[in-house]
Amino acid sequence: MDEISSWLAEIVPSTKIRQAAPASPMYDNDIRCFLEVQGGTLMILSDDTLFIKTMRTGVLRTLQIARDCVESFRDAEAALRGIRSRAQTNGPMLVMTERLLAGKPTLDFVRSVKQLYPQQKVILLTYETTKEALSLLFEIGVDHVLTKPVSVDMIIEKMASVIKPQTKLSQLVQDARMHLDLGEYDKVFKVCDAILGMKQDSAIAFMLRGEAFMRGGNETEAVDEFEKAHQSSPLYLEPLKKLADVHREGNQDQFLNYMLQLDNISPLNVDRKCEIGKCYARKQSPDLAKEYFDKAIACAQEEAKRYLCSLLADMANAVLETSPELSEKYYSQYFEVKGTDLSKDDIVVFNSRGMAMRKQGKWREALENYETALKIAPDDLRLLYNYALAYADGEQHRKAVDIYEKILHGDQEFHLQAPVVSYNIANSYYHLKDIKAAKKFVEAALALDPGHASSCKLQARLG
Repeated sequence: MDEISSWLAEIVPSTKIRQAAPASPMYDNDIRCFLEVQGGTLMILSDDTLFIKTMRTGVLRTLQIARDCVESFRDAEAALRGIRSRAQTNGPMLVMTERLLAGKPTLDFVRSVKQLYPQQKVILLTYETTKEALSLLFEIGVDHVLTKPVSVDMIIEKMASVIKPQTKLSQLVQDARMHLDLGEYDKVFKVCDAILGMKQDSAIAFMLRGEAFMRGGNETEAVDEFEKAHQSSPLYLEPLKKLADVHREGNQDQFLNYMLQLDNISPLNVDRKCEIGKCYARKQSPDLAKEYFDKAIACAQEEAKRYLCSLLADMANAVLETSPELSEKYYSQYFEVKGTDLSKDDIVVFNSRGMAMRKQGKWREALENYETALKIAPDDLRLLYNYALAYADGEQHRKAVDIYEKILHGDQEFHLQAPVVSYNIANSYYHLKDIKAAKKFVEAALALDPGHASSCKLQARLG
């Protein structure tokens, strides 16, 4: 991972995931300047209501921004229309988008934004952090990646890093790109000389020089620069893509060589696998063509599986309150599609299916559901809490209390997150006739909400 980290660091300096720390006043000021002084807008494509709320009530409140400068969209086409409308006013924007929207990838949306507005900055929100996933995301033009769940401070830091480059090198790269878009190629070379003076093997400087030569009609010099960029940073995708494009209609062996290197670095690109297969077909190598066509199909099927799972989870959640039986059916179909490909990302679905089972009085089935999930995430406190609730539903309060005590050993304030949590713990202690413990937790519930009805009734029984 060292080599890929090096070129990511040059192009997107703060992509590296770090522990959350208080945001610097410098970051705060950069965002305030963008939103208040420049009148900037945050254009967010997301169906995550919690994240939208975090942006409005968390980020803006932390920064003390009075105006509502967040425009949120749940549909990619609507988001594109909003971005076009905003661009016509010349108002600055920062685009943030989910990697998956209702289970469907937003890669085409990102490509459209970058094609329409090449200099527009895009932050992508995702739960994935694998090298392959990152490679594909940066390949299509994403500027930064935010891995959820994420703190308010980290959001502010990432936004500031995108809006205003935090290093001299990043600022020079931004200046060179601006001159390139304006067709000021002499200025591009001058800025690139400054970059190479700071970092003599800068792949991005070679790339910018190559692009300037290419747009100026000097393909030979451009290829030399792209080769230098590739030699300087073999895992940097852009030089390989440029070199492949140069040979696309000419030397097929060279074209195939660069395409295979790209596929090795970023193996989740379905279209590229298809192109490689077609190239082998033109070279009359049907077996190799079939190999890459099959890989393309497998990648597409995996993406389709993620889409179907997201749809099933969304439908199950929609009917959880009104029809727990139907909700359980959809959640179970979700796990049928997932098969054995389960991870901690699926814990929220296990919790929801268990809730659907418990609403039907199927506490034994809920226990089995949670036990399966606990094999994946044995220390997940929310999962353990729901596991305890299923035991309580079955009047097995001793087992429920044992789990509650395990949870509280891991987080002494777990019960303070909501009155109902404290009440449920108090209720199990009450059934075990541990009045002292029951009083402690019911008082905690009433401290959070003095009018909590169930806690008031339990307190009366205890009193």
